[in-house]
Amino acid sequence: MTSRAVTVALALFKPAAALFGWLRYAQKFMVLGLVLLVPLGYVAKAYVDLQHSQISSSVRERQGVELMAPLIVLTADVVEARHHAVTRGGDEGAGLADDLAVVDDIDRRVGAELGTAGDWRSARALVLAAAHTNGTAADRYRAYNAVTDRLLALIVRVGDESNLTLDPNLDSYYLMDTLQFRLPVLLDTAGRSADRAALPATDEAGGDTDVFIELGLDNGVLASTRKVLARTVGTVSTTTTSPDVRAVIRSQFDRLDAASVLLGDALTTAVKSRQVSAIGTDAADAVRAAATSFAASAAEALDELLLMRIDGYATRARQVEIGTGLAGLLAIYLFVGFYLSVTSPIWKIIGALKAVARGDLARRVTVDTHDELSFVATALNETFSRTEVVTERLAVQATHDKLTSLPNRALVIDRLELALSRTQRSRRLMAAFFIDLDRFKLINDSLGHEAGDQVLCVIAGRLTDMVRAGDTVARLAGDEFVVIGEELAGANMAVLVAERIVTALSRPIMITCGTGEREVSVGASVGIAFADGGSKLAPGDLLRDADVAMYRAKQRGRGRVEIFDDALRIAVERRSETLHDLRRGIECGQIRVYYQPIVETAFERIVGFEALVRWEHPTRGLLGPVEFVEVAEESGLIVPLGAVVLAEACRQMAEWRANRPGCDQLHIAINVSGAQFSHPSFVPTISSVLAETGLQPDALWLEITETSIMENAESTGDTLEAIRALGVHLAIDDFGTGYSSLAYLRRFPVEVLKIDRSFVDGLGRDREDEAIVAMIVSLARTLDLLIIAEGVETRTQLEQLHRLGCTTVQGHHFGEAAPPERAWDSVARRQRARAVLTGP
Repeated sequence: MTSRAVTVALALFKPAAALFGWLRYAQKFMVLGLVLLVPLGYVAKAYVDLQHSQISSSVRERQGVELMAPLIVLTADVVEARHHAVTRGGDEGAGLADDLAVVDDIDRRVGAELGTAGDWRSARALVLAAAHTNGTAADRYRAYNAVTDRLLALIVRVGDESNLTLDPNLDSYYLMDTLQFRLPVLLDTAGRSADRAALPATDEAGGDTDVFIELGLDNGVLASTRKVLARTVGTVSTTTTSPDVRAVIRSQFDRLDAASVLLGDALTTAVKSRQVSAIGTDAADAVRAAATSFAASAAEALDELLLMRIDGYATRARQVEIGTGLAGLLAIYLFVGFYLSVTSPIWKIIGALKAVARGDLARRVTVDTHDELSFVATALNETFSRTEVVTERLAVQATHDKLTSLPNRALVIDRLELALSRTQRSRRLMAAFFIDLDRFKLINDSLGHEAGDQVLCVIAGRLTDMVRAGDTVARLAGDEFVVIGEELAGANMAVLVAERIVTALSRPIMITCGTGEREVSVGASVGIAFADGGSKLAPGDLLRDADVAMYRAKQRGRGRVEIFDDALRIAVERRSETLHDLRRGIECGQIRVYYQPIVETAFERIVGFEALVRWEHPTRGLLGPVEFVEVAEESGLIVPLGAVVLAEACRQMAEWRANRPGCDQLHIAINVSGAQFSHPSFVPTISSVLAETGLQPDALWLEITETSIMENAESTGDTLEAIRALGVHLAIDDFGTGYSSLAYLRRFPVEVLKIDRSFVDGLGRDREDEAIVAMIVSLARTLDLLIIAEGVETRTQLEQLHRLGCTTVQGHHFGEAAPPERAWDSVARRQRARAVLTGP
């Protein structure tokens, strides 16, 4: 049960494991960092924002305190002005100007933000109106009462708008309550009680009973306010953290309480004795002064507490920001450390693997960790050590030819690169000799590969004996050898060396063949390419140039020495241009297909056409196959080129068979190169072209050379069977010039033999050519194969072929290869001629 639970639990983590499996380590750590740090940052930001919100609220409270304190002072001065207006009858409002200026200044700064500016303008107007009120003392008394009422309401409004009434701390809340409610009420009540006592003396008061009732109520307000203030001071003293606030509030309360007691006693005496004279004219002054002082101290203390609170909020915000920052930096530091602890060994391992891949088997991995990666490093080091031992044994095999023990192509490239570097520095002449045996294929094919191997070993020994100690002899492939000669005295010296090579390799060679020995001769063609340090050549360039020179030696009769010169260089460049233009020509539709008629000898009736490729070059004009087919074969472009020819020829023949009268039995013959034949896409291309053009498969004849068929007999058989399975006919082109083996004619599904034009050319004047043609015709009859003779140029050749039994021919005697319309004209002419001969 426990094991199953663990399995189920682990299955839940598979999606996460799959996700991380797609990520690189940097991305993995980034994802983890975001998952961990983003929530932390979000919570920290929320907390910091809360502290800043509290700071903003406390700042607003300070603005309220800033405005409330001068309003209380103004209220005290208004109370005093009222008292003067009642007792002295004079204009005492002028002294309020300073108070108004102070409040005006603060209102300009905070009034709009607190939303009290309008209330202040209304209260200010009342103050000015009261200060200029004339009439009786009672009139002035009522005018100032309206001012105090408005100021008390404004003080309450300031407390509400500045959030003072919602203050969360007890000490600051009670100080606010004292400042906003208690002290203003105490100021106003004390002043009114003294003013009411003074009003009867002015003969402007109401009935005595009303005065004493009011005085009694004032005394009650004073007593209740004293009690509330006592509780407030006690609460502030026990809750505040500031000893200065505690001491100041206590001393200010004691002073105010003493003054309030005296005023209360006077009010009690006046009410009991019903003598307003018991209340002195200045009885409220002490209370007013003490209340004003208390208000100033309370405002200062409240501001101090708010500043302390703001500082606390700011400190906590900074602490959280610093803590979060440090936590983030620590997390990043640890993540980076973790990342480096993982990636550094991984990169070391990767570097070692890449070095080993480049061949540096001495590389070892050293890691500083003690985790699983250290086990991987140890295992890799052990693997490297074992591989190094094995590789050292294989190194010689990898860089040397197994048969002759000579350096192979890979080592030749390396030696050439070193030689070219030395030549670059010394400016001394060096040469690459490209050697190709002339008749080696004949020996290999006739006597077998074992005999060929013996010849190659003898050739390798002769070359090694001829060269200097510092020179390199190598076998590239097959019967191709290379000699690298450095610090030559001149080009003539190189030519003499090459001629000695040709002479040495032309001497007979004794080999063991079957049960005895046999003497064979091969010979060689040599191409030379030079480098003198004047231009930077790559090893491949030098080998290519020497190969091109060797190829010219072959073309000029074999057994020769040729030097790669400017003429050859121009030819190579022309070949390169041809390759570039041909690739573009295939893409841009410059390939044209010409058609040469295939004629039945008995009635000289056209039975088909051979498709021959032409290239309509934009600047060089119409080019025949000799100008570009060889380049196409060497570069691999023969595959797309052949596909274009196949598609166009099949399309044209399908059109002729469908739309031209009497042509429904014509066939189209198309040459197939060896590279095209061996390409994996060849058979699918045939099938696709037949499907797209609608040409019947039996109308398509593919002509393949003997060499192409015999290069890889196993795969050739499969390809030929696949082609024949499509219904396409197969012909052997240039028969008699290659293997001419009865074995493959019996083995492969071949239906047609084409006699090479070299044998047809000698008919009527060369008995040997006539005998060869007769033999091929007889062979074809025996194997039930169709015979087509190529290159029929004269009437005599046609008659000879007909006499020898060759039923089908083609050549210039019946017309040259031509575009579709001109080729069709030859068909039409033949049809008209036959109609004339046979009659209506």
